[in-house]
Amino acid sequence: MIPARKSWGQHFLTRGETAARIVEAARVGSTDTVVEVGPGEAALTRPLSERAGRVLAIEIDPIRAAVLHEEFRENPRVRIVEGDALSRSFREWLDGAGWGGPAVLIANLPYNAATPILQAAIEVPSVIQRSVVMVQREVAERLCARPGDRGYGFLSVRVAAFARARILFDLPPGAFRPRPKVTSTVVVLTPASPALDAAARDRAVALASLGFRARRKTLANALASEGGRARWERALEAIGKGRGARAEELSLEDYRKLAGIG
Repeated sequence: MIPARKSWGQHFLTRGETAARIVEAARVGSTDTVVEVGPGEAALTRPLSERAGRVLAIEIDPIRAAVLHEEFRENPRVRIVEGDALSRSFREWLDGAGWGGPAVLIANLPYNAATPILQAAIEVPSVIQRSVVMVQREVAERLCARPGDRGYGFLSVRVAAFARARILFDLPPGAFRPRPKVTSTVVVLTPASPALDAAARDRAVALASLGFRARRKTLANALASEGGRARWERALEAIGKGRGARAEELSLEDYRKLAGIG
């Protein structure tokens, strides 16, 4: 048995029925191309290879990649590639396989890289049209949070600018090897509809970033470097927020309105 590498955040699914449940929830069929990040011991890869049209599995561990390549070398629908998923865009990974997009991301994401991998996926919906992934429960709550929810922060706003996130179900520590100290959650992300104008979206996200960087301050104070506190106090009042509102009180739509006024 190849040991898990803590430095890569590896926790492998151990139950076939759990993997089958995830694949079923992903609703992939014979016309779908799937990208899997961190196939590990192929718990998801095997059922995906039976349901999806094509599976591109990106494995950072060269030893595991070699084992997986041997297992699937006679399956033309499965490509095993070695590398860090974040070293290239998903478009480049798919083009390298000669498959192009769009694709569905289905993965048990490594804990230490889940957020940047998801951001890379949702920000190019023409390439990754849907993501069904396992992450720590805390991360899942942040992905789906709205103002007033526990865990609401800049990640919540940034994700909402590109996608709609929804929790499907939890997985206990015993579903993995080695057992993590936290509960994992399967979450699905689909492109935001209707999509925001790119310029308005980016401006809204930039304002949210400034606000949450100084979340102990009022939002007007946090944004003061971008035109002065009084300007933002007036803008906050114009969108129905008080002058003393803080970053966590505003939704993505609030930030979009604020960007349009300020």
